[in-house]
Amino acid sequence: MYDVITAIEPGTVMRSIRRTSLVGASVGWGVLAVVAAIAFIVDAGSDHTDASVGRAVPPNSSLATSSASKPPLMTLAEYQTVLTSVEQAVRPAMDRVIAATTLAEIDSARIDLAAILQKQWDYLQTITPPYQAREQHRGLESTVFVWDRLQKNISSANVTKSNSCGLEAAQQTQLYEAKQDVYRAVKSSSYKAAMEGLAGLNLKFGELMLPAEPVAPPVTDRRAANGEIIQRTGRRGSGRLRINNGGVSDVAVSVANGNPSNPQVTIYVRGSSSATITGITGTYWVYFKSGSDWDAARHGFTRDCSFEKFDLPFDQASDWEISLEETPAGNATTSTVPPF
Repeated sequence: MYDVITAIEPGTVMRSIRRTSLVGASVGWGVLAVVAAIAFIVDAGSDHTDASVGRAVPPNSSLATSSASKPPLMTLAEYQTVLTSVEQAVRPAMDRVIAATTLAEIDSARIDLAAILQKQWDYLQTITPPYQAREQHRGLESTVFVWDRLQKNISSANVTKSNSCGLEAAQQTQLYEAKQDVYRAVKSSSYKAAMEGLAGLNLKFGELMLPAEPVAPPVTDRRAANGEIIQRTGRRGSGRLRINNGGVSDVAVSVANGNPSNPQVTIYVRGSSSATITGITGTYWVYFKSGSDWDAARHGFTRDCSFEKFDLPFDQASDWEISLEETPAGNATTSTVPPF
């Protein structure tokens, strides 16, 4: 991914160029493909699945009911009362989700919310909406049917517990993610479409049901000074290594004879900057990690991390220059490594 260099006589600097993006052993950036689970529900022995989106959808029991068994058509005013009652029934459970202070509390509130939504969905099957609101009523049923997803597909167990830096995600971050999962499930595209459709009939829906969206916890963005020596151990030698960081992310570059967690020296190089390490001894390996928010106490970033090493060793007999930027003519390869 990054490019190595050619060694030359002592005192002469060769420029290395980054050549390729790493894939597996040589991928700089990975792409995560998200696989959507397909939920199915069964009612009266029939599958009710929206094939276009691969998710469970409510059976149209309100349409299947015979006209003889249906209650009379509601007026728009009566139907507005139904809409308001649905929102008022759901809101306290949503408030509990937002106010939760532990993942267990969020799960408990989510289960209660699903039960309330299911009860409202059952009720909506028993009424006959105004003639002009038939399509909007089907949209409302789909919106409230989110209870099925809340029961089957959403849980705090799905929340990210550790991040790319090898750190446990902060408790506030986990809480925020779990609340967002519930909130976004309820405030779905069906919810928004129902709001718009009902508004076209001068009916109000969506103003009462949801509290304000969960607020993301504040994030820090600490950085060391460019060229700051983070760690240094052992005796000094005559080796010299210049690092050109042409990327936007800051990096910490470690020179190690073995374990990168116990390097000869680690230097901090900010994005679009350069720095030089001197006094390197012996044959060594170059490791580097990039990310955001530098934690000086643990000598590492706390977010958006990647960890790599140059595949070939360096020696102190030559001065070296490496370039941590992507170019087609690069002459070095790198490999991903475990967090260090």
